[in-house]
Amino acid sequence: MVSTGLFRPTKAIPLLFLLFSLYKTEKIDDSIHYYVSFTSDSVTIKDPPTLETGNTELSDDYVRIMSKNNERFLCKLPQIDVEVKKNVEYSGATAGKLLETMLYKDKMCSYLIDVYWTYQVCHGRYVIQYHEDKMLTGQVSRTEFYLGNFDSALTASTNEQVKPATRRIENEDYPYYSVSYNHGTSCDVTGGKPRTTDVVYICVEKVQHKILSVTEISSCHYEIVIMTDLLCKHPEYQLSEKKDHKIVCWNEDAKNENEAKPQTLQRLDDFHDSTFKREYTVFTDQDPQYSENTEEEDGGLIDEKDFEKLKETRQAGYILGGVKRFNTKESLANNPAVVHHTVNRILTGEDCIVGGTGWWKYEFCYGKHVIQFHEDANGQRSDILLGVFDEVVHKEWVKLDRHARGAIQGNNQIDQISQIYAKGDICDETGAHRDVEVRIRCATADHSALSFSMHLTEPRTCQYVLTIDSERFCEPLQFADDYGLIELTQVASSSQSAAAAAAAPVELSIDEEEEDEAHEQSDEDDHDVKIHEDL
Repeated sequence: MVSTGLFRPTKAIPLLFLLFSLYKTEKIDDSIHYYVSFTSDSVTIKDPPTLETGNTELSDDYVRIMSKNNERFLCKLPQIDVEVKKNVEYSGATAGKLLETMLYKDKMCSYLIDVYWTYQVCHGRYVIQYHEDKMLTGQVSRTEFYLGNFDSALTASTNEQVKPATRRIENEDYPYYSVSYNHGTSCDVTGGKPRTTDVVYICVEKVQHKILSVTEISSCHYEIVIMTDLLCKHPEYQLSEKKDHKIVCWNEDAKNENEAKPQTLQRLDDFHDSTFKREYTVFTDQDPQYSENTEEEDGGLIDEKDFEKLKETRQAGYILGGVKRFNTKESLANNPAVVHHTVNRILTGEDCIVGGTGWWKYEFCYGKHVIQFHEDANGQRSDILLGVFDEVVHKEWVKLDRHARGAIQGNNQIDQISQIYAKGDICDETGAHRDVEVRIRCATADHSALSFSMHLTEPRTCQYVLTIDSERFCEPLQFADDYGLIELTQVASSSQSAAAAAAAPVELSIDEEEEDEAHEQSDEDDHDVKIHEDL
């Protein structure tokens, strides 16, 4: 069975919120992670109190709940021990010395290409933002502002703490090391005062000095968060592993484990399972439940003709359509086999890109949706739908600011496309739907031509920006129209080509030499297919 890898968005479980509302307030902490497990076996809950009528006195470790369907649950709350981080004997270099030795000495710089500005952090020297425009004469006009210059004395005197401070980034408390950059370009908004920047370093394994976000926290005062594995050498800056705590709920009325979940939750799970299986799964001829070439949908059946048409569509490949506006240089990512794979797996939404470094992960399915999710120890996912793609909504969104949205042109190529994914889940804080701007950029991800990197920021409450970098986007982006949309043209499959050939009149025969050439071309096609499968 071949499936798209899409994940279903699920609603929050009311029972879970009820549990937390009954839980002692001192036991609730955003940094403590919980998940709920339902069972029909009372032995799972050791020494449960009696469920006699009128017995309402329970210890703090138990909560008694009744669902709207009169299902009785007894839930055992986990004991949360305060974890005291043991002091680790460490005699290595301080955080400042690690950065000085590895970053400052080699004069390394990190870059972030935003919609309009490019941000450049040259570690231990300066921070600038700039924008380049190519004139008709071929000259490049550059607008540039210094956001700050490195102040070694200030950093050394205020930042070497025994215990580093932490801050919440993507719902995780990261220890950080902050470096001050002062005396930047004067700012008109603040009455001519110089711009300043706090460069915040956090430990992220296997990431080499990558800018996570740039935020203007006040007028002309910036904060730039940089992920680096250098700080991971220092034990105090390593991110503590989070433990998932299980809340066990015993369903007294359930006869077996299949009936342990609340009925409404089970119906919701069944609905999503059937819906997404029906909409996003393609079945092969070998699947016994579909051996008669039928598929159930919304109370009806897809007949054999439609089923064959569906399979035919899936079998046929796609190529980039529309007008190619710029040429790209030869590279591994722009190899035809890689481009073919990117077009047919990523741009069709067949494969989704998943990333994220903390509690929450992010799933992006091009042209379909963006989901924020967490998977607990039971393998169950908690999903928040950040937005779905609607071409009409997207085009109206681009029209509001054509300069910063749609296709963004750089030096002789399209460097970025921006798309809006709207109509996400309702945000409790704003009472409105979530939405996310997705920025797809032609950029090297983690020093690899074929990999993807992604990070998500939240400039405003429940309004997100998801940035995805990869060299694999460089060639497809050159086909994007002004709205940042990439047209895909379906290529006839082998069966369609054979049918067309059978219908066409044959007037000439193929001589032996031409036949040999045809066999050679067929062998080359088989080789291309193998490359595609290896990818």
